[in-house]
Amino acid sequence: MNILLRAVIWISTIVSVLSLISFAMYIRPARFTTNLTPADIGLAYENVRFTAQDGVRLAGWFVPAKTQSDRIIILCHGYPADKNNILGSTYFLAGKFNLFYFDFRYLGESEGAFSSVGYHERKDLTAAIQWVSDRGFSKIGIYGFSLGGAVSIMAQPQGVSAIVSDSAFASIDRLLPDIYSIFPWFTKYPFVWMTKLYTRLFLGIRTKDITPSDTIGNLNIPILLIHSKQDSQIPFEHALQLYEASDKNKTILWTIEGADHGLANFQNRSAYEKRVTDFFDQHIK
Repeated sequence: MNILLRAVIWISTIVSVLSLISFAMYIRPARFTTNLTPADIGLAYENVRFTAQDGVRLAGWFVPAKTQSDRIIILCHGYPADKNNILGSTYFLAGKFNLFYFDFRYLGESEGAFSSVGYHERKDLTAAIQWVSDRGFSKIGIYGFSLGGAVSIMAQPQGVSAIVSDSAFASIDRLLPDIYSIFPWFTKYPFVWMTKLYTRLFLGIRTKDITPSDTIGNLNIPILLIHSKQDSQIPFEHALQLYEASDKNKTILWTIEGADHGLANFQNRSAYEKRVTDFFDQHIK
């Protein structure tokens, strides 16, 4: 019995320590930087600094459209990347729209003590919408990839005409078991439970409040959901959950075959660019 008890204590201690380290890495990941700017692909741009409601200073780019336009797309990157990371796959939108890229808090060039993987990032997107509105734009769309897609749904953005969400998660609680899937069952779920506990203890956030599927049904604007069936990071079931929770009269689910996470736009680049451009062109008037 003593041997069994000691084994349980040792396993519990190891799981607790490793889950704490994992949690720390989850909210303070290594800064991922991409060495690409609009100038590298022939686009003019302006470096921008703006502030979220809670005082966090954020970094962004304003990219004027190649032809005169009064429409603008706000572009939201994935975790733990930066605004530069989605530039190469989205700059095609500059053909018809002004673009506003920005870094979520703690990531890229933005300030912030930690990433909340969607919860506080809603304030960042709200601040970005305010910035483009103050600049005189009223015809606004949002393109979000992965984390950015989830935030674009959870933020319940005001004054926005349409959203394109590529590879977003439906729920952090649903995603956590996939994140820890490398562990066997008897350690995977303790990691999941401990991550939820640490998120509540150290950040004051309930993971169940990072659930885009709870808010997508409240959006009364056109939404294009894009997701690959072969996505290994955010399973396709998340797209189905989002679609089922949405207003199907306004939401389209575009299923991609054969592409992993972040590669849907490279599967058939011309088809992807046309579908996304046409969607925004139709709904941002």
